[in-house]
Amino acid sequence: MRFGPRSAKELMNALGVSQPTLSRTIQAYPALFTSFRVSGDRTPKYGRLRDLPGGLNPRQTIFRISNTGTMETFAEVEFLTGGATLERTPTQTTLYEGLPPYMAFSSPSGFLGRQVARAASAVDTHFPESLKDWGDDHRVAHLFTRGLNLAGNLVYGTASLQREMDFRQLAPTPPAQKLDHCVAMANQLKDSAHGSSAGGEQPKFLILSEDMGHAIVKFARRGSRMAELLPFEHLALQSLAGVGVPASKTQLLASNDYVFLEVQRFDRIGAHGRVGMLSAGAIDDEFFGARDTWSEFAARCLQARYLSAQDVLHVDVMAAFSELIGNTDRHFENISVLLGEDGEYSGIAPAYDILPMRYASIGGGVDPALTPITPKLSTIGAKPEVWALAAEAAHRFWEAVQQGQLELPVSTEFQRLAAENLAVDRAFLVPLLPA
Repeated sequence: MRFGPRSAKELMNALGVSQPTLSRTIQAYPALFTSFRVSGDRTPKYGRLRDLPGGLNPRQTIFRISNTGTMETFAEVEFLTGGATLERTPTQTTLYEGLPPYMAFSSPSGFLGRQVARAASAVDTHFPESLKDWGDDHRVAHLFTRGLNLAGNLVYGTASLQREMDFRQLAPTPPAQKLDHCVAMANQLKDSAHGSSAGGEQPKFLILSEDMGHAIVKFARRGSRMAELLPFEHLALQSLAGVGVPASKTQLLASNDYVFLEVQRFDRIGAHGRVGMLSAGAIDDEFFGARDTWSEFAARCLQARYLSAQDVLHVDVMAAFSELIGNTDRHFENISVLLGEDGEYSGIAPAYDILPMRYASIGGGVDPALTPITPKLSTIGAKPEVWALAAEAAHRFWEAVQQGQLELPVSTEFQRLAAENLAVDRAFLVPLLPA
């Protein structure tokens, strides 16, 4: 069974044994084999449990934290040879060829994931130091032994559940001490952060503060291109909120050496409550397999009744606004869907990671030229309601940049560029806005 789950008939044919012999063998080794029926399939199947790093038990429990902070069992899972994952919930049994989408979503990635890999490898030789060398078994071993404060509301295994219990004793940082705390974190991470923009990943860390609660803090060294752009992200999200698009709450902080953007987490409620969430990538990979554009994803979700027409409008406005401000980084991890307490999709998540990435550093100390944007229709199409809202937000955005109305100083180069981009947008929008 090293090639994955098989039916009794397939196993008997492959091994040349009878049904009684097969049954006796499987029953004699419960720590090695499992039997199950996938919901909707009447044929029993058998699988061999696979070996995991560090001797981790291939049978594990996943827990869920509610919006009030209470904990309960979400599912029992078994990891099988061949890479499959068996999930058992009170209502159904599901077999995934690899990791379930929510587990892949929870796995370490990006800048924070690289820090996780380095920290794990320093104390456990089963984990490669480079995240690029991690396979699914490493991701499973990490989630079920060292997972903590992950995105969404799931907790993997009893060891991680205990870490979450201990995490609740952490005192939030008072506002008066937050800047010093951020500077200390940035200094601690600066060596690992060096060159991170080569992968398009902004250096960041997590924080729990008295005024903003749970947050992600992005940072950049003063004088760098990204230090100029972090206030633009703050402004972009405010501009979207101003036209009715839900957007993450942010706060800017600055020291002599760094600029910080604190982004409040929308998957947290108060100190202990949590909200389920999945990235568009995780959802699309499970149901559609397209990963094309935000608008096309939203349209598919509307047809499948995962999102409402209002959600689709918000996604379209986010995409159109991105065109009008030069946000070229519209991948499927930069948009997410929230989950209700019943596990069903409950709407598009507040906007995040929206800024003029056209001008972001590309690594090696190289900054793109400050040339005017070139907006396109993309797959948004001619939707007057969408473009009218996006135009209002974009005009508010570029006018604030042009006039230097940000919480941190704006260079004269960006002020001139803002005036050019404002003119480009107005010309582009003429045939798209309502008469």
